[in-house]
Amino acid sequence: MKKKTMQISNGVDEKKLNIVLAGQANVGKSVIFNHLTGLHQHIGNWPGKTVEKATGTLHYKGYTIDVLDLPGIYSLATYSIEEIISREHIALQKPDFVVNVVDGTNLERNLIFSLQILELGSPAVLALNFVNLFKEKGIEIDYKKLEEILGAPVVPVAAIHGKGISEVLDRGIELVNSKIKPKSLRYGQEVETEIKKITEFLTNIDLSYPKRWLVIKLLEKDKEIERLFEKEHPEILKKVKESILRLEEIHEHDSAIIIANERCHLASEIVKKIMKITKPSKLSLNERIDLLTLHKIWGYPVMLAIFALMFLTIFKFGNWFSSVLGEITANWQIRWENIFGASILTSFSWMAIKSVISLIEIALPYIIPFYLILYLLEDWGYLARAAFLMDNLMHKIGVHGKACIPLMLGFGCNVPACLSCRIMETERERFLTGFLTTLVPCSARTVIIMGLVGKFVGINWAFGLYL
Repeated sequence: MKKKTMQISNGVDEKKLNIVLAGQANVGKSVIFNHLTGLHQHIGNWPGKTVEKATGTLHYKGYTIDVLDLPGIYSLATYSIEEIISREHIALQKPDFVVNVVDGTNLERNLIFSLQILELGSPAVLALNFVNLFKEKGIEIDYKKLEEILGAPVVPVAAIHGKGISEVLDRGIELVNSKIKPKSLRYGQEVETEIKKITEFLTNIDLSYPKRWLVIKLLEKDKEIERLFEKEHPEILKKVKESILRLEEIHEHDSAIIIANERCHLASEIVKKIMKITKPSKLSLNERIDLLTLHKIWGYPVMLAIFALMFLTIFKFGNWFSSVLGEITANWQIRWENIFGASILTSFSWMAIKSVISLIEIALPYIIPFYLILYLLEDWGYLARAAFLMDNLMHKIGVHGKACIPLMLGFGCNVPACLSCRIMETERERFLTGFLTTLVPCSARTVIIMGLVGKFVGINWAFGLYL
């Protein structure tokens, strides 16, 4: 979007900027967003999508800056709704500049995403986060050299301490005023030859997207981009297929994998030039725990033990708390009748009150500890590990491994479980996961199964219903 000027109350012209925060998950993007916008934030959904967006505004050095926090994603492909939304916003809405938040302790992996943002041709500032951990991990990075290679400003940031964030804005404003475009980074000779051939056919075609980015996406067999050419320019798709065949013949791999390998190789070469490891890194406690919880054999017994302990804790605490509440309310009916007298109206009113008391006595003792323990597991990062372990099994029923998270939520209540299906990446996976969550016995059904079937028919029949 172009810069605008707006009149504010003191009569001073204030310039308007639109920026977006983009980056992979868990790189500190939300921390930077909170520092920038403070309390001036709005959380909502993208129009017609079940994907959250966070927007905010700040006033900085005569600028009114609207900030959009894009979803945390790992690429700008079309594997998820979040990825499509992010790339369309950057390419079509054309923000004044993109703040690409990068985890400096995992630079090579993050640079693969940064290269894709630079391919879009938008002005970008790399906010290299977690520099406060560099000394501990023995990492040294030549920021100036990285700037020269990428053709984009690089700012060291310690977001958790609020350091470097104002410099990100300063460098971004400089970038907008200078109108310098990022460098066009080059891949291998065979790929560049095919990119050049196809780009020549796009010379006289008016397109909203950058031409080089379009060509790369076509070589990656991006279905969304292919649809742009199917009706009006089928001859270009024919040329693209010829280029794809030539590349696949040379490399003996699918063209999408070839382009991905080129990015990975380029990111690796850049890291070799600008990063030094001054001391061997020691395994932290978290990394040691990961070796156990993600182990292809021992990870599963650990997962079963954690969830067994979780449900045992819930049932033990629930039974105890439910009995305590039962003892407290045991004489309430007698007191009620003593106050209002024995009558039909009193009996009906007590039945209404008793239903509420029963809900509290039965549901809350099980639901509250369930969600509390689930919150702790999520905060410690174990749910992501469980999703990784369950990925193979979940794929056999047609969904991603993280579908196990809504299914686990279903044991508490099916309603938030269905709502959490929005974390799935495709409409098909969301539908399948939402359908499966309705089959999970929630806490209310668990009370009936364990309390009635288990008590009067037998515990084996109760577990039989679960199976």
